[in-house]
Amino acid sequence: MLLLTLSNIAKRFDDQVIIEEGSLAVSEGDKIGLVGRNGTGKTTLFNIICGRLRADSGAIDFKKGIRIGTVAQELNGHQEQSLYEFCFLAHPEVNDIRLQMAKLEPLVIGDNPPAEMVNEYHLLTQRYDELGGYAFEREVRLVLEGIGFQRRQIDRPLGSLSGGERNRAQIAAALLGNYDLLLLDEPTNHLDIQATIWLENHIASSPAAYLIVSHDRRFLQNTVTKIAELSLGKLELFHSRYEAYLLEREERRRLAAHHFRHQTEEIERIEEFIRRNLAGQKTRQAQSKQKYLARLKRLEKPRIEKEQPTFHIKDGGRSFREVVKVDDLSIGYDGQPLVEGITFDLFRGDRVGLVGPNGCGKTTLLKTLGGLLEPISGDITVGGNVDVAYFDQELSNLDLESDVISELWTIDPVAESGRLRSFLARFGFSGEDVFKKVALLSGGEKTKLALAKLLYFPANVMIFDEPTNHLDIASIEALEEGLAGYNGTLLIVSHDRYFLDRVVNRILEIDRRRLTSYLGNYTEYVERKSQRPSAKREVSEEKKSSYEQFKEESRRKSRHRKRLQQVAETIIELEAQLKTLERDELAVDSSDWHRLSDLAAQKRETEDMLLRLYLEKEEMEQAPDE
Repeated sequence: MLLLTLSNIAKRFDDQVIIEEGSLAVSEGDKIGLVGRNGTGKTTLFNIICGRLRADSGAIDFKKGIRIGTVAQELNGHQEQSLYEFCFLAHPEVNDIRLQMAKLEPLVIGDNPPAEMVNEYHLLTQRYDELGGYAFEREVRLVLEGIGFQRRQIDRPLGSLSGGERNRAQIAAALLGNYDLLLLDEPTNHLDIQATIWLENHIASSPAAYLIVSHDRRFLQNTVTKIAELSLGKLELFHSRYEAYLLEREERRRLAAHHFRHQTEEIERIEEFIRRNLAGQKTRQAQSKQKYLARLKRLEKPRIEKEQPTFHIKDGGRSFREVVKVDDLSIGYDGQPLVEGITFDLFRGDRVGLVGPNGCGKTTLLKTLGGLLEPISGDITVGGNVDVAYFDQELSNLDLESDVISELWTIDPVAESGRLRSFLARFGFSGEDVFKKVALLSGGEKTKLALAKLLYFPANVMIFDEPTNHLDIASIEALEEGLAGYNGTLLIVSHDRYFLDRVVNRILEIDRRRLTSYLGNYTEYVERKSQRPSAKREVSEEKKSSYEQFKEESRRKSRHRKRLQQVAETIIELEAQLKTLERDELAVDSSDWHRLSDLAAQKRETEDMLLRLYLEKEEMEQAPDE
């Protein structure tokens, strides 16, 4: 059954057309992803559906009695409420009885309470149970924990929560509402990966319909079964999941271009026939073809979106092989450690993703490595010729009172205006956009400006803290392309699993105040982690005798020690080999290009082998029982 229908919705602001042809039908249980570049009108469409904005033209038809839920924009008036109490607002009738019960409870548990009051309390508890109040209490706790809150946070007042925590509270309240259709705008922006996976499962199993704006491609792939693309003012529906939609979109565009080209050629051929024959022997045929052209419905020339930004990232000078050595590091604030015993090496060319739950210390570790925070204890040794560029998710390198082009002049005061404008155009700022005040930029524009400042000068080590937040999919893909061509060293915190899969080749995980290293991208990390021994053994293993388990454990530890010794010995041999190659390289005549090229190739191969062995050794040392 249809929940709502949009028919030819149009909306403009001043002279700018935002939506000129928006048509969409949403049925019960639909899971639809709304995609499009930043500024194309996705939030505007949400606001029209919710009644916050009126369309200039077109029609919206709702199913009678439809319940539409959104994430509340403000928490004003709820600052003193606890997180737990706030979630009960999603079920007003249950909440009303809960409050009445809370008033009576102190009175009925005292000595000799009035029978009338006890009876009233009893009736309230019955009604509470009938409405599913006790079940709803359990659901509130499950949703809050699923969305990433710890049990100790549930009774905290909303006013004490951070911006990201408030956003999660609003999402939780929306999920708890008994809605027919739920509109979610970038729901994963403040979620860690585990909370995002929980939300995916929750949405997939929910009977409600969802219309979701998201730049998280893995999230879209795992949750929605239809994609509505808003591009150049037009809304186009694809009956497929995200990855299939990409293929179908390209095929539709190819066919549209083919049909337009074919029709244009046919029209030109007919017009040429008319021109040559209108006054000749084939006048009647020419007149007939004139009538045909007059009736012909001309295809619209396929419109192409403005080119996406291109993030060309310069490498900077070549650092020493060992970029950073971290030994027994403890990090935190005011002497209170968030993570302890951190030990790892970062080598030239490493592309490392740092993952873990919200609040585990990822940003704290980045700030400590970047020199913005002092460690509580332990050592950080930075290698030679290391030049670090740091991107923080708070975008603190931007001056809100400045304008776009002036932000670049702060780091290069003698640069010519034309050069800066050309550079900014690669990040989507063209024409008068370069004079926009930073405070008036959208979240995505601020992120792109912060990236422009970061990438203006080359650096051989780049640290990114959630660089994809607020970027649209096209901009994320452009950043991925730029980083793919970057030969320096990367350390990135991100909850975007697609992004991590495309960019990194090693994962550092912070969990339970400890850091563990895994080779490979995010998907490979998940596979490796699932293969690690756990406290729970398979049933077949549980049935073994304690003696058999002891023997097997001893054999496993013996194999582990032997392999660790082999790796250590091979590292010593390769390090000696690398020093020999470096000496040979210095001794070769600079005109002997063939010999120099051969030595360079041998060095690269040796360095690659060493890097793999360093990482394997580190991983084995962190998991000695495997």
